[in-house]
Amino acid sequence: MNFKQVLPIAVVSAAIGALAGGAYVRHRDRVELAPALAAPRADAAAAPARDDAGGHGSGEAGSPYPRYLALGSGAPASFEALRKRAASDPAFLQDLLQRFRNDPQPDARGELLALLQAVGGEDVLRYALSLAASTRGQDERAGLDLLGGYSLERAEVREALLAKLRAGGDAQREVELIRLLTPAAVPDEDAAPVAAQLATLARDPDPEVRAEAVFQLAQWAEPAQAEDALHRALLDPAAAVRSKAINAVAGSHARSERLKDALLAIAADPASAPGDRGAAALALQDFRLSRAEYALWKRAQARADADSGEGG
Repeated sequence: MNFKQVLPIAVVSAAIGALAGGAYVRHRDRVELAPALAAPRADAAAAPARDDAGGHGSGEAGSPYPRYLALGSGAPASFEALRKRAASDPAFLQDLLQRFRNDPQPDARGELLALLQAVGGEDVLRYALSLAASTRGQDERAGLDLLGGYSLERAEVREALLAKLRAGGDAQREVELIRLLTPAAVPDEDAAPVAAQLATLARDPDPEVRAEAVFQLAQWAEPAQAEDALHRALLDPAAAVRSKAINAVAGSHARSERLKDALLAIAADPASAPGDRGAAALALQDFRLSRAEYALWKRAQARADADSGEGG
């Protein structure tokens, strides 16, 4: 696997994952956890209810998490204090995990997810894997949400997701699973099964599955291995697949004459969506162009600039 390509993508993906968990908690100032989880320790409960700006939920600079949470009707407790307590108190952590599994309220589950992903560790991972293996839809969803906080450098995480993709299912579920295959810097031998499964799904009858699969394939496979799937996707009858393929080519190191020709055709075709024409013109900046191709690209770029100006 190309580490130079994957490492920056992995860093961005990790940041997005943290923000996704934290996004649940920004719009609610406090999370109401069951009183059975016990009152926070004195050092945790001593935190003030409001920060210096006069608001409840703002976290430390650069953190996607809130500064305070409330346990039941207790005094507000520091998010960081709760994270540390869960990391050092197995019983408290198990209570949080059970509440996350069973709480019917989406907001509360989202806030618990943010806290548990911040805790991480082996206990949370084992629980996530056990839930993800469940045939009960709600448990599987909870397990997959927790697994989203772990890198695919972990073999057990990769295998759990691949097993579910190999088992098949409805298209929307497959799309969600594919999106969890965020790239990681792993040896080629470990990347190969992921790339092989994505290559299979890139031929799926459902266009949304094909679109997500080809996008992820470009990040997992070596450029030469991904080239055929990318070219096929650029010619796909489904607009969603073509759009994803354009972005996948731009984000990969895959380069060939037929990829260039397909991008030029999209960029120059007035019937193409304006966004696709602009993305194709942008992707072509990384290709070597003949004088005639350069003239086509310049016209496409000018049209894309005009479209952008009209959109603004």
